Amino acid sequence: MSSSASSSFLLSAANVSWGRRECYTVLINDLAADMDGEYFVYDAPTSDFGANGEFYFWFDDGVAVDPAPAGRTGIAVDISGDTSAADVAGSLVTAAEANANFRAKLDAADSSNQTVILEAEFKGEVSADAADVDSGVTITKQRDGIGADLGATTGGVTITKSTNSAQVLADQTGELVRDEFYTGQSVEVSTSFLEVTPANYKILTSVVGDSYTPGGGTEVSGFGDSKLYSSFFDNGGELVLHPTNKPASDRSRDITLPLCVPKPEEMNFSGADPQALSVTFSALLDDSVRSEVRLLVFGDSSQDLRA
Repeated sequence: MSSSASSSFLLSAANVSWGRRECYTVLINDLAADMDGEYFVYDAPTSDFGANGEFYFWFDDGVAVDPAPAGRTGIAVDISGDTSAADVAGSLVTAAEANANFRAKLDAADSSNQTVILEAEFKGEVSADAADVDSGVTITKQRDGIGADLGATTGGVTITKSTNSAQVLADQTGELVRDEFYTGQSVEVSTSFLEVTPANYKILTSVVGDSYTPGGGTEVSGFGDSKLYSSFFDNGGELVLHPTNKPASDRSRDITLPLCVPKPEEMNFSGADPQALSVTFSALLDDSVRSEVRLLVFGDSSQDLRA
């Protein structure tokens, strides 16, 4: 008799990537009858940190001709059964959700249901801003896309989790714990990056630092007071740790912090040791993710885990 078994143990380094998705709000201002054949443009990565695709959303009433701007991929928004601006917003959500490169939902802050939160599906920098052409929509940027696979690390990657609780003690039973309630969790990931390129340094310092390009000069990045009192929640991104001994398609042992901020710490110059930048990523609660996993995800976070 023969048998086979696979090990459940893991001995592996991790590929580390961090970034966020380009995001806009799109306010529908006109009735459906006034938008047939009109469009707006939106560039988005076609994979995480990959090349940009050039797209356009056009409003199709079943009669109008596709405007087909050169070099762009069209996404038809079926408004043939729509009348109001809110109807059109709902149809825009449906069309974006049906495309692999976008995700969308109605903005809960707009009681008229005329505003769509339209976001790239994949993380990474986008070369050109979304813009209206002739549809009359109002497009407002909410968040820049940014990020990269951050390259080689040294000293491993450490995930630190701390559980917070409140104990119930009674005078009558002294220091004996009668009950204990879970009150929260904190999660941090720490590592040191070897590939301290200008691009990676800019990404890793982007939340607490900033960059500037003087006229006729080259871009520099660093720290000042331009980001004072800015929100970590607004500027955070998604961290993914993927075991190097697993193929890219196997995300079963991935660890993801859906929303976290990189906090750069030490960087060295040495004639004996390679330069490295140590960074701690601190997790924040991401309300856009399901409550069961909105702080940390073990497993395939590329699935639809949105709340």
